[in-house]
Amino acid sequence: MSYQKLIDEHARIDTALARLTNILDRPERDAEAATAALSHLAEELHDHLAHEDAMLYHELIIANKPAYAHAVEQFTQQFDALRRDWSAYLGGWTTAAIAADWPIFRTATRLMVERLAERVAAENDLLYCAALQFGAITLRDQQISAAA
Repeated sequence: MSYQKLIDEHARIDTALARLTNILDRPERDAEAATAALSHLAEELHDHLAHEDAMLYHELIIANKPAYAHAVEQFTQQFDALRRDWSAYLGGWTTAAIAADWPIFRTATRLMVERLAERVAAENDLLYCAALQFGAITLRDQQISAAA
Protein backbone atom coordinates (compact mmCIF):
# COMPACT_ATOMS: atom_id res chain seq x y z
CA MET A 1 0.00 0.00 0.00
CA SER A 2 1.40 3.36 -0.95
CA TYR A 3 0.68 6.95 -0.10
CA GLN A 4 0.33 7.68 -3.82
CA LYS A 5 -2.28 4.94 -4.30
CA LEU A 6 -4.32 6.19 -1.34
CA ILE A 7 -4.12 9.80 -2.56
CA ASP A 8 -5.14 8.72 -6.08
CA GLU A 9 -8.14 6.86 -4.66
CA HIS A 10 -9.08 9.94 -2.65
CA ALA A 11 -8.88 12.05 -5.79
CA ARG A 12 -11.38 9.69 -7.45
CA ILE A 13 -13.65 9.98 -4.40
CA ASP A 14 -13.39 13.77 -4.52
CA THR A 15 -14.32 13.68 -8.22
CA ALA A 16 -17.35 11.49 -7.44
CA LEU A 17 -18.37 13.89 -4.65
CA ALA A 18 -18.09 16.84 -7.05
CA ARG A 19 -20.14 15.01 -9.68
CA LEU A 20 -22.90 14.38 -7.16
CA THR A 21 -22.78 18.00 -5.96
CA ASN A 22 -23.08 19.21 -9.56
CA ILE A 23 -26.25 17.18 -9.96
CA LEU A 24 -27.67 18.73 -6.78
CA ASP A 25 -26.91 22.20 -8.13
CA ARG A 26 -28.91 21.70 -11.31
CA PRO A 27 -32.21 23.57 -11.48
CA GLU A 28 -34.14 20.45 -12.49
CA ARG A 29 -34.66 17.30 -10.46
CA ASP A 30 -32.78 14.34 -11.86
CA ALA A 31 -33.31 11.30 -9.67
CA GLU A 32 -31.76 8.93 -12.20
CA ALA A 33 -28.56 10.97 -12.50
CA ALA A 34 -28.40 11.30 -8.71
CA THR A 35 -28.84 7.55 -8.30
CA ALA A 36 -26.08 6.87 -10.84
CA ALA A 37 -23.76 9.36 -9.11
CA LEU A 38 -24.48 7.79 -5.71
CA SER A 39 -23.80 4.35 -7.12
CA HIS A 40 -20.48 5.52 -8.56
CA LEU A 41 -19.50 7.19 -5.28
CA ALA A 42 -20.46 4.06 -3.33
CA GLU A 43 -18.28 1.99 -5.66
CA GLU A 44 -15.29 4.30 -5.25
CA LEU A 45 -15.69 4.27 -1.47
CA HIS A 46 -16.08 0.49 -1.38
CA ASP A 47 -12.94 -0.07 -3.46
CA HIS A 48 -10.94 2.42 -1.40
CA LEU A 49 -12.06 1.01 1.93
CA ALA A 50 -11.17 -2.51 0.84
CA HIS A 51 -7.55 -1.31 0.58
CA GLU A 52 -7.51 1.10 3.48
CA ASP A 53 -9.26 -1.10 6.05
CA ALA A 54 -7.32 -4.21 5.17
CA MET A 55 -3.93 -2.55 5.13
CA LEU A 56 -3.61 0.83 6.71
CA TYR A 57 -5.58 0.60 9.94
CA HIS A 58 -4.24 -2.85 10.68
CA GLU A 59 -0.67 -1.65 10.11
CA LEU A 60 -1.18 1.42 12.28
CA ILE A 61 -2.65 -0.63 15.12
CA ILE A 62 0.02 -3.35 15.08
CA ALA A 63 2.82 -0.80 14.78
CA ASN A 64 2.25 -0.11 18.48
CA LYS A 65 3.33 3.51 18.22
CA PRO A 66 1.96 5.25 21.31
CA ALA A 67 2.08 8.64 19.59
CA TYR A 68 -0.37 7.38 16.95
CA ALA A 69 -2.51 5.02 19.03
CA HIS A 70 -4.92 7.72 20.15
CA ALA A 71 -5.23 9.22 16.67
CA VAL A 72 -5.86 5.81 15.11
CA GLU A 73 -8.49 5.02 17.74
CA GLN A 74 -10.21 8.36 17.11
CA PHE A 75 -10.12 7.91 13.34
CA THR A 76 -11.54 4.42 13.72
CA GLN A 77 -14.40 5.49 15.99
CA GLN A 78 -15.28 8.47 13.83
CA PHE A 79 -15.19 6.36 10.72
CA ASP A 80 -17.37 3.65 12.26
CA ALA A 81 -20.06 6.29 12.89
CA LEU A 82 -19.69 7.70 9.38
CA ARG A 83 -19.85 4.21 7.89
CA ARG A 84 -23.11 3.46 9.74
CA ASP A 85 -24.59 6.79 8.65
CA TRP A 86 -23.47 6.24 5.04
CA SER A 87 -25.05 2.80 4.99
CA ALA A 88 -28.36 4.13 6.33
CA TYR A 89 -28.22 7.05 3.91
CA LEU A 90 -27.66 4.76 0.89
CA GLY A 91 -30.40 2.39 2.00
CA GLY A 92 -32.90 5.20 2.33
CA TRP A 93 -32.27 7.05 -0.91
CA THR A 94 -33.54 4.89 -3.72
CA THR A 95 -34.38 6.46 -7.08
CA ALA A 96 -38.05 6.56 -6.08
CA ALA A 97 -37.29 8.20 -2.73
CA ILE A 98 -35.04 10.78 -4.41
CA ALA A 99 -37.74 11.62 -6.97
CA ALA A 100 -40.41 11.84 -4.28
CA ASP A 101 -38.49 14.15 -1.94
CA TRP A 102 -35.83 16.02 -3.89
CA PRO A 103 -35.45 18.94 -1.42
CA ILE A 104 -34.79 16.64 1.54
CA PHE A 105 -32.51 14.46 -0.58
CA ARG A 106 -30.49 17.54 -1.57
CA THR A 107 -30.13 18.62 2.06
CA ALA A 108 -29.20 15.15 3.31
CA THR A 109 -26.79 14.63 0.43
CA ARG A 110 -25.03 17.95 0.93
CA LEU A 111 -24.47 17.03 4.59
CA MET A 112 -23.15 13.59 3.66
CA VAL A 113 -20.90 14.99 0.92
CA GLU A 114 -19.47 17.47 3.43
CA ARG A 115 -18.78 14.72 5.97
CA LEU A 116 -17.13 12.48 3.38
CA ALA A 117 -15.01 15.34 2.00
CA GLU A 118 -13.89 16.26 5.53
CA ARG A 119 -12.93 12.64 6.17
CA VAL A 120 -10.90 12.44 2.96
CA ALA A 121 -9.08 15.67 3.84
CA ALA A 122 -8.36 14.51 7.40
CA GLU A 123 -6.93 11.23 6.16
CA ASN A 124 -4.78 13.03 3.59
CA ASP A 125 -3.52 15.59 6.10
CA LEU A 126 -3.09 13.52 9.22
CA LEU A 127 -3.47 9.78 8.94
CA TYR A 128 -1.54 9.11 5.75
CA CYS A 129 1.32 11.37 6.74
CA ALA A 130 1.64 9.58 10.08
CA ALA A 131 1.49 6.19 8.36
CA LEU A 132 4.19 7.28 5.93
CA GLN A 133 6.42 8.57 8.74
CA PHE A 134 6.68 5.27 10.53
CA GLY A 135 6.60 2.98 7.54
CA ALA A 136 3.05 1.60 7.55
CA ILE A 137 2.85 2.67 3.89
CA THR A 138 5.41 3.49 1.24
CA LEU A 139 5.55 6.70 -0.74
CA ARG A 140 4.96 4.98 -4.06
CA ASP A 141 4.14 1.44 -5.13
CA GLN A 142 7.22 -0.61 -5.83
CA GLN A 143 7.75 -1.35 -9.49
CA ILE A 144 8.52 -4.99 -10.13
CA SER A 145 10.81 -5.42 -13.08
CA ALA A 146 10.36 -8.41 -15.31
CA ALA A 147 13.16 -10.95 -15.20
CA ALA A 148 15.01 -11.16 -18.48
